[in-house]
Amino acid sequence: MVFGLPLHPLVAHAVVVCVPLAALGAILMAFWPAAARRLWPAVLFVATIGLIAVPLTTQSGEPLEERVGESELVEAHAKQGEQVLPFAIVLWLSVAGICLLIYRLRRTPRSPGGTAGPRPRWLPIVTVVLAVMALVGGVGGVVEVVLAGHSGAKAVWTK
Repeated sequence: MVFGLPLHPLVAHAVVVCVPLAALGAILMAFWPAAARRLWPAVLFVATIGLIAVPLTTQSGEPLEERVGESELVEAHAKQGEQVLPFAIVLWLSVAGICLLIYRLRRTPRSPGGTAGPRPRWLPIVTVVLAVMALVGGVGGVVEVVLAGHSGAKAVWTK
């Protein structure tokens, strides 16, 4: 309890804010390299907060579930909430991968003329994989957060 409020809805709002923001940032970074070079610290921070908040939310929901009593709606909400974590992990991995890729490309030796050297052969493959991961983790994460939030609201407001 925080100021008399259950912890679960407070932490859940961190998920509701951070996962969609991280998804938007990850997708932007995956498809717009100039944005990736500027946004990576903020997107990595938000994705990390979102990833940490997901298990905190599910764990804080368990005592609340015991307090309010089990029902079909509460069980549906709990199951839906558990579906968020795999997408949050994929989302975070895509963001971390894009950040590592940015770091790696910045450290690529330059030719004597000051231009970047040849791009590694693996770069297009890794870029596509990270973009797909960003889309899957981002879109899937947002969908699951919305569904979990909707089922939670239904469990609270339906009598």
